[in-house]
Amino acid sequence: MNLGLLLYPGCLPTGLFAASDLLLAANLRLGRELFRFQWLSPDGRPVACANGPALPAEPLGDARLDALLIPGAWRDADHVPAPGDDALAAALASLDHDVRLLSYCTGVCLVAAAGKLDDHPATTTWWLASVAGKHWPKVHWKLTETAVHGPRHATASGVNGHLPLTMRLIEEYGGTAVAEDIHAAMVLPRPGRHHTPFQTLTALLQQSPLIRRLVHWVEATPATDLTLPRAAAHLHLTERTLARRLKTETGDSAAHLIRLIKFNQVSDRLLTSTDPVGRISDLLGFADDTTLRRGFKRLTGLTPAAYRRRYG
Repeated sequence: MNLGLLLYPGCLPTGLFAASDLLLAANLRLGRELFRFQWLSPDGRPVACANGPALPAEPLGDARLDALLIPGAWRDADHVPAPGDDALAAALASLDHDVRLLSYCTGVCLVAAAGKLDDHPATTTWWLASVAGKHWPKVHWKLTETAVHGPRHATASGVNGHLPLTMRLIEEYGGTAVAEDIHAAMVLPRPGRHHTPFQTLTALLQQSPLIRRLVHWVEATPATDLTLPRAAAHLHLTERTLARRLKTETGDSAAHLIRLIKFNQVSDRLLTSTDPVGRISDLLGFADDTTLRRGFKRLTGLTPAAYRRRYG
Protein backbone atom coordinates (compact mmCIF):
# COMPACT_ATOMS: atom_id res chain seq x y z
CA MET A 1 0.00 0.00 0.00
CA ASN A 2 1.73 3.17 -1.21
CA LEU A 3 0.96 6.17 1.00
CA GLY A 4 2.10 9.72 0.30
CA LEU A 5 2.78 12.15 3.16
CA LEU A 6 2.08 15.65 1.86
CA LEU A 7 4.27 18.57 2.93
CA TYR A 8 3.43 22.20 2.15
CA PRO A 9 4.69 25.53 3.54
CA GLY A 10 3.58 26.09 7.12
CA CYS A 11 2.10 22.63 7.60
CA LEU A 12 2.32 20.67 10.85
CA PRO A 13 4.37 17.54 10.04
CA THR A 14 4.08 15.96 13.50
CA GLY A 15 1.07 13.87 12.54
CA LEU A 16 2.84 12.65 9.41
CA PHE A 17 5.80 11.42 11.47
CA ALA A 18 3.42 9.72 13.92
CA ALA A 19 1.49 8.07 11.07
CA SER A 20 4.71 6.75 9.52
CA ASP A 21 5.76 5.34 12.93
CA LEU A 22 2.46 3.47 13.22
CA LEU A 23 2.79 2.09 9.69
CA LEU A 24 6.35 0.93 10.35
CA ALA A 25 5.09 -0.80 13.50
CA ALA A 26 2.43 -2.57 11.43
CA ASN A 27 5.10 -3.74 8.98
CA LEU A 28 7.19 -5.11 11.86
CA ARG A 29 4.16 -6.83 13.38
CA LEU A 30 3.31 -8.47 10.05
CA GLY A 31 6.90 -9.37 9.20
CA ARG A 32 6.64 -7.83 5.74
CA GLU A 33 6.44 -4.45 4.04
CA LEU A 34 2.70 -3.98 3.71
CA PHE A 35 2.91 -0.17 3.88
CA ARG A 36 5.30 1.98 1.87
CA PHE A 37 5.32 5.75 2.27
CA GLN A 38 7.11 8.71 0.74
CA TRP A 39 7.37 12.41 1.59
CA LEU A 40 5.93 14.61 -1.13
CA SER A 41 5.44 18.28 -1.96
CA PRO A 42 3.64 19.84 -4.93
CA ASP A 43 6.91 20.83 -6.66
CA GLY A 44 9.33 18.35 -5.08
CA ARG A 45 11.31 21.06 -3.29
CA PRO A 46 12.19 21.03 0.43
CA VAL A 47 9.38 22.44 2.54
CA ALA A 48 9.69 24.83 5.50
CA CYS A 49 7.20 23.46 8.03
CA ALA A 50 5.42 25.33 10.80
CA ASN A 51 7.79 24.26 13.55
CA GLY A 52 10.93 25.35 11.74
CA PRO A 53 12.74 22.57 9.87
CA ALA A 54 12.84 22.28 6.11
CA LEU A 55 12.05 18.72 5.10
CA PRO A 56 13.06 17.14 1.77
CA ALA A 57 10.33 15.85 -0.51
CA GLU A 58 9.73 14.29 -3.89
CA PRO A 59 7.35 15.74 -6.53
CA LEU A 60 3.71 14.90 -5.85
CA GLY A 61 2.95 14.53 -9.55
CA ASP A 62 5.59 11.82 -10.05
CA ALA A 63 4.42 9.55 -7.25
CA ARG A 64 2.39 6.38 -7.79
CA LEU A 65 0.02 6.40 -4.85
CA ASP A 66 -2.83 4.45 -3.34
CA ALA A 67 -3.52 7.19 -0.79
CA LEU A 68 -2.28 10.61 0.31
CA LEU A 69 -2.27 11.90 3.90
CA ILE A 70 -2.79 15.68 4.12
CA PRO A 71 -2.04 17.46 7.43
CA GLY A 72 -3.28 20.75 8.80
CA ALA A 73 -1.46 24.01 9.49
CA TRP A 74 -1.45 26.74 12.15
CA ARG A 75 -4.37 28.87 11.01
CA ASP A 76 -7.41 30.57 12.44
CA ALA A 77 -10.84 30.97 10.88
CA ASP A 78 -9.89 34.35 9.38
CA HIS A 79 -7.03 32.75 7.41
CA VAL A 80 -8.91 29.84 5.82
CA PRO A 81 -8.52 29.70 2.86
CA ALA A 82 -4.96 31.06 3.03
CA PRO A 83 -2.66 32.49 0.35
CA GLY A 84 -1.21 29.61 -1.59
CA ASP A 85 -4.15 27.30 -0.97
CA ASP A 86 -5.37 27.66 -4.57
CA ALA A 87 -2.12 26.15 -5.88
CA LEU A 88 -2.29 23.33 -3.33
CA ALA A 89 -5.92 22.63 -4.19
CA ALA A 90 -5.06 22.56 -7.90
CA ALA A 91 -2.32 20.00 -7.22
CA LEU A 92 -4.78 17.81 -5.33
CA ALA A 93 -7.46 18.24 -8.00
CA SER A 94 -5.03 16.94 -10.64
CA LEU A 95 -4.43 13.66 -8.83
CA ASP A 96 -5.82 10.48 -10.30
CA HIS A 97 -9.35 9.67 -9.17
CA ASP A 98 -8.16 6.38 -7.66
CA VAL A 99 -5.87 8.08 -5.13
CA ARG A 100 -7.62 8.01 -1.77
CA LEU A 101 -7.34 11.36 0.06
CA LEU A 102 -6.97 11.25 3.85
CA SER A 103 -7.05 14.69 5.48
CA TYR A 104 -7.42 16.16 8.93
CA CYS A 105 -7.81 19.52 10.66
CA THR A 106 -7.35 22.41 8.20
CA GLY A 107 -5.96 19.94 5.66
CA VAL A 108 -9.59 18.97 4.98
CA CYS A 109 -10.13 22.47 3.61
CA LEU A 110 -7.51 21.87 0.92
CA VAL A 111 -9.31 18.73 -0.24
CA ALA A 112 -12.64 20.58 -0.18
CA ALA A 113 -11.12 23.43 -2.21
CA ALA A 114 -9.96 20.85 -4.76
CA GLY A 115 -13.59 19.82 -5.25
CA LYS A 116 -12.80 16.27 -4.15
CA LEU A 117 -15.35 16.33 -1.31
CA ASP A 118 -18.31 17.71 -3.28
CA ASP A 119 -21.45 15.68 -2.57
CA HIS A 120 -19.57 13.57 -0.01
CA PRO A 121 -19.81 13.52 3.80
CA ALA A 122 -16.80 14.99 5.63
CA THR A 123 -15.73 16.52 8.90
CA THR A 124 -13.10 18.97 10.07
CA THR A 125 -12.15 20.80 13.26
CA TRP A 126 -15.28 22.22 14.91
CA TRP A 127 -14.21 25.90 14.90
CA LEU A 128 -14.10 25.80 11.11
CA ALA A 129 -17.84 25.09 10.90
CA SER A 130 -18.94 28.49 9.59
CA VAL A 131 -15.94 28.84 7.26
CA ALA A 132 -16.39 25.36 5.81
CA GLY A 133 -20.10 25.82 5.21
CA LYS A 134 -19.57 29.21 3.57
CA HIS A 135 -16.73 28.30 1.22
CA TRP A 136 -17.62 24.68 0.36
CA PRO A 137 -21.41 24.33 0.56
CA LYS A 138 -21.48 21.26 -1.70
CA VAL A 139 -19.78 19.16 0.97
CA HIS A 140 -22.07 17.26 3.34
CA TRP A 141 -20.45 18.49 6.54
CA LYS A 142 -20.80 16.27 9.61
CA LEU A 143 -18.97 18.42 12.12
CA THR A 144 -20.26 16.52 15.15
CA GLU A 145 -18.17 13.54 13.99
CA THR A 146 -14.47 13.23 14.83
CA ALA A 147 -13.79 11.07 11.76
CA VAL A 148 -15.73 10.26 8.60
CA HIS A 149 -14.52 7.37 6.43
CA GLY A 150 -15.49 6.72 2.84
CA PRO A 151 -14.18 4.58 -0.02
CA ARG A 152 -12.35 7.49 -1.74
CA HIS A 153 -11.98 10.06 1.03
CA ALA A 154 -11.53 10.08 4.79
CA THR A 155 -11.51 13.16 7.00
CA ALA A 156 -10.87 13.80 10.69
CA SER A 157 -10.88 16.72 13.11
CA GLY A 158 -8.07 18.17 15.20
CA VAL A 159 -4.28 18.17 14.86
CA ASN A 160 -4.27 14.54 16.01
CA GLY A 161 -6.72 13.55 13.30
CA HIS A 162 -3.98 11.44 11.73
CA LEU A 163 -4.61 8.83 14.42
CA PRO A 164 -8.09 7.54 13.43
CA LEU A 165 -7.14 7.77 9.75
CA THR A 166 -3.94 5.75 10.14
CA MET A 167 -5.43 3.17 12.50
CA ARG A 168 -8.28 2.63 10.04
CA LEU A 169 -5.73 2.01 7.26
CA ILE A 170 -3.89 -0.54 9.41
CA GLU A 171 -7.15 -2.32 10.19
CA GLU A 172 -8.27 -2.37 6.56
CA TYR A 173 -4.99 -3.63 5.12
CA GLY A 174 -3.44 -5.51 8.07
CA GLY A 175 -6.48 -6.83 9.89
CA THR A 176 -8.23 -6.11 13.18
CA ALA A 177 -5.83 -8.14 15.33
CA VAL A 178 -2.78 -6.24 14.02
CA ALA A 179 -4.52 -2.89 14.53
CA GLU A 180 -5.37 -3.84 18.11
CA ASP A 181 -1.76 -4.85 18.78
CA ILE A 182 -0.48 -1.53 17.43
CA HIS A 183 -3.10 0.38 19.41
CA ALA A 184 -2.17 -1.40 22.62
CA ALA A 185 1.57 -0.94 22.13
CA MET A 186 1.73 2.59 20.72
CA VAL A 187 -1.50 4.52 21.30
CA LEU A 188 -2.92 3.83 24.76
CA PRO A 189 -1.02 5.50 27.62
CA ARG A 190 -1.22 2.35 29.74
CA PRO A 191 -2.51 -1.23 29.38
CA GLY A 192 -6.21 -1.89 29.76
CA ARG A 193 -7.62 -3.70 32.76
CA HIS A 194 -8.20 -6.97 30.93
CA HIS A 195 -5.66 -9.13 32.72
CA THR A 196 -5.35 -12.06 30.35
CA PRO A 197 -2.31 -14.25 29.62
CA PHE A 198 -2.07 -12.65 26.19
CA GLN A 199 -1.17 -9.16 27.45
CA THR A 200 2.44 -10.24 27.81
CA LEU A 201 2.72 -10.82 24.05
CA THR A 202 2.64 -7.10 23.23
CA ALA A 203 5.73 -6.53 25.36
CA LEU A 204 7.44 -9.66 24.06
CA LEU A 205 7.07 -8.48 20.45
CA GLN A 206 9.22 -5.47 21.28
CA GLN A 207 12.03 -7.51 22.82
CA SER A 208 13.87 -9.06 19.88
CA PRO A 209 13.71 -10.00 16.20
CA LEU A 210 13.89 -13.68 17.22
CA ILE A 211 10.60 -13.48 19.10
CA ARG A 212 8.92 -11.62 16.23
CA ARG A 213 10.11 -14.29 13.79
CA LEU A 214 8.76 -17.00 16.09
CA VAL A 215 5.41 -15.20 16.31
CA HIS A 216 5.14 -14.93 12.52
CA TRP A 217 5.92 -18.63 12.08
CA VAL A 218 3.49 -19.81 14.76
CA GLU A 219 0.67 -17.65 13.41
CA ALA A 220 1.16 -19.04 9.88
CA THR A 221 1.43 -22.69 10.98
CA PRO A 222 -1.50 -25.04 11.77
CA ALA A 223 -1.72 -25.89 15.46
CA THR A 224 -1.14 -29.59 14.80
CA ASP A 225 2.24 -28.81 13.18
CA LEU A 226 3.60 -26.70 16.03
CA THR A 227 6.58 -28.52 17.47
CA LEU A 228 9.87 -27.30 18.88
CA PRO A 229 11.96 -29.16 16.23
CA ARG A 230 9.99 -27.49 13.42
CA ALA A 231 10.25 -24.08 15.05
CA ALA A 232 14.00 -24.49 15.49
CA ALA A 233 14.45 -25.63 11.89
CA HIS A 234 12.48 -22.63 10.59
CA LEU A 235 14.60 -20.26 12.66
CA HIS A 236 17.84 -22.02 11.66
CA LEU A 237 18.73 -22.86 15.25
CA THR A 238 19.18 -26.06 17.20
CA GLU A 239 16.35 -26.98 19.54
CA ARG A 240 18.63 -26.48 22.52
CA THR A 241 19.76 -23.02 21.38
CA LEU A 242 16.21 -21.90 20.65
CA ALA A 243 14.94 -23.11 24.02
CA ARG A 244 17.83 -21.44 25.84
CA ARG A 245 17.47 -18.09 24.06
CA LEU A 246 13.72 -17.93 24.58
CA LYS A 247 14.09 -18.81 28.25
CA THR A 248 16.75 -16.12 28.67
CA GLU A 249 14.78 -13.43 26.83
CA THR A 250 11.30 -14.12 28.22
CA GLY A 251 11.63 -16.34 31.28
CA ASP A 252 9.20 -18.83 29.69
CA SER A 253 9.76 -22.16 28.02
CA ALA A 254 9.59 -22.41 24.24
CA ALA A 255 6.59 -24.74 24.46
CA HIS A 256 4.67 -22.25 26.60
CA LEU A 257 5.44 -19.38 24.23
CA ILE A 258 4.29 -21.35 21.21
CA ARG A 259 1.01 -22.21 22.96
CA LEU A 260 0.57 -18.60 24.05
CA ILE A 261 1.04 -17.27 20.52
CA LYS A 262 -1.35 -19.77 18.96
CA PHE A 263 -4.05 -19.32 21.58
CA ASN A 264 -3.68 -15.56 21.21
CA GLN A 265 -4.96 -16.10 17.67
CA VAL A 266 -7.90 -17.97 19.16
CA SER A 267 -8.48 -15.02 21.49
CA ASP A 268 -8.41 -12.57 18.56
CA ARG A 269 -11.02 -14.59 16.68
CA LEU A 270 -13.24 -14.90 19.74
CA LEU A 271 -13.18 -11.14 20.30
CA THR A 272 -13.35 -9.87 16.71
CA SER A 273 -15.70 -12.35 15.05
CA THR A 274 -18.84 -14.35 15.70
CA ASP A 275 -17.27 -17.56 14.37
CA PRO A 276 -18.20 -20.66 16.38
CA VAL A 277 -15.37 -22.50 18.13
CA GLY A 278 -15.49 -25.32 15.59
CA ARG A 279 -14.87 -22.86 12.76
CA ILE A 280 -11.98 -21.21 14.64
CA SER A 281 -10.50 -24.66 15.32
CA ASP A 282 -10.56 -25.50 11.60
CA LEU A 283 -9.12 -22.13 10.53
CA LEU A 284 -6.18 -22.33 12.95
CA GLY A 285 -5.41 -25.99 12.34
CA PHE A 286 -6.32 -27.63 15.65
CA ALA A 287 -6.98 -31.37 15.66
CA ASP A 288 -10.56 -30.70 16.79
CA ASP A 289 -12.54 -28.18 18.81
CA THR A 290 -12.24 -30.28 21.96
CA THR A 291 -8.46 -29.89 21.85
CA LEU A 292 -8.87 -26.14 21.37
CA ARG A 293 -11.36 -25.79 24.24
CA ARG A 294 -9.24 -27.84 26.64
CA GLY A 295 -6.00 -25.98 25.86
CA PHE A 296 -7.68 -22.57 25.95
CA LYS A 297 -9.21 -23.17 29.37
CA ARG A 298 -5.93 -24.53 30.74
CA LEU A 299 -4.21 -21.30 29.63
CA THR A 300 -6.86 -18.71 30.54
CA GLY A 301 -8.99 -20.38 33.18
CA LEU A 302 -12.06 -19.72 31.01
CA THR A 303 -13.92 -21.62 28.33
CA PRO A 304 -13.95 -19.88 24.92
CA ALA A 305 -17.62 -18.95 25.44
CA ALA A 306 -16.95 -17.45 28.88
CA TYR A 307 -13.89 -15.59 27.55
CA ARG A 308 -15.93 -14.11 24.71
CA ARG A 309 -18.66 -12.98 27.12
CA ARG A 310 -16.17 -11.34 29.48
CA TYR A 311 -13.86 -9.60 27.02
CA GLY A 312 -15.75 -9.43 23.72
